[in-house]
Amino acid sequence: MSSTLLHYGANERKHRMLEKLGGKKVLSEATDTFYNRQINDERLALFFHGTDLAILKWHQFNLMSIAFTEVPENFDVEHLILVRHKHLFDRGLDETYYDCVMEHFSETLKEMEVDPQVIEDACNVVLPLRAIFAQGAKEAEERQGQQTRRGLWTEALLVLAGVVAIAAYQSRKKVN
Repeated sequence: MSSTLLHYGANERKHRMLEKLGGKKVLSEATDTFYNRQINDERLALFFHGTDLAILKWHQFNLMSIAFTEVPENFDVEHLILVRHKHLFDRGLDETYYDCVMEHFSETLKEMEVDPQVIEDACNVVLPLRAIFAQGAKEAEERQGQQTRRGLWTEALLVLAGVVAIAAYQSRKKVN
């Protein structure tokens, strides 16, 4: 998949997307509003606990700047999201939260009085990323299943060790 997800849609239309949104100044304002909406959303707040919002906003601004202009062919979006958000996927991040984020993205642009067609085009640029969030959640579920199985084996071995220890103790007690 790599960077092909952000290469979605007509390149010329997307290439002018940042300009249509109002340029980098408007994108910067939108990023601030966008994150303020998210951290105040009870559904999403848990994912922002302990994060440096200034750094997060800076990364988001840069990613959206790339997404709404030209994405380098060697930019592996899928890997970036899956690796950088692994801890969030382990805490329950999935495509339903992606939908919440997209709702805030769209509402932010509406508040900034961006043309409805431009909002739709901008959302269509990042919509293919939803599948990565489903994949990240699935991988987290698989990791959790493996940990549960390991935990059960560990527990079984501890019980077995305990039984052996008790049997050895009782055996010794009978001999003495």
